[in-house]
Amino acid sequence: MPYFKGDPVPEVKQFRTIGKDGYNVKEIRIGTHTGTHIDAPSHFIEGGKNVDQLNISDLWGVATCIPYNPHRKMELPLQHYEIIFLYTGYNLKWHEFKIFENYSYIKKEDAQKLREYGVKLVGIDSPTADSENSKDFEAHRILLTGYIPIVENLNSESLRSLVNHSFLAQIMPLLIKDGDGSPARVVAIEA
Repeated sequence: MPYFKGDPVPEVKQFRTIGKDGYNVKEIRIGTHTGTHIDAPSHFIEGGKNVDQLNISDLWGVATCIPYNPHRKMELPLQHYEIIFLYTGYNLKWHEFKIFENYSYIKKEDAQKLREYGVKLVGIDSPTADSENSKDFEAHRILLTGYIPIVENLNSESLRSLVNHSFLAQIMPLLIKDGDGSPARVVAIEA
């Protein structure tokens, strides 16, 4: 599984086996921002809500997916959606990555537009909302100070089929006490 340079290297090992112990158990080692995951406000905002403090009603709602490229003008739908997923296509080559590089991100101006549009959650199919060389993490700060959690590393292949469609989305993070983020399962259901 790809990860950020400097983050814990993802690892899944067999810990117990039926043959030896009578049951199977795996040991999992990952960072809170590995794979498809949610960023809670506390990821970048001092005193921000942790993942275990997020309101579950903010993690599901009517959603759409729009094509997105940070080098082009972002077109938001006229109809209001509670959740907007941004499809960049970055993770179509997921199996070729070891460490993330040259990924798509959310432009500062577009993060502000999404906040003003009134979304309660934003998702993107790249590993993070900010560019590789970001020092201020502006997209994160704009969204998270507005109590807009961010789902990152969405599956590009699945997301591609949702572009310009309406659907119900549900984000299910692990309930990590004081968690700044969490791996998450993201489900889209036809509306």
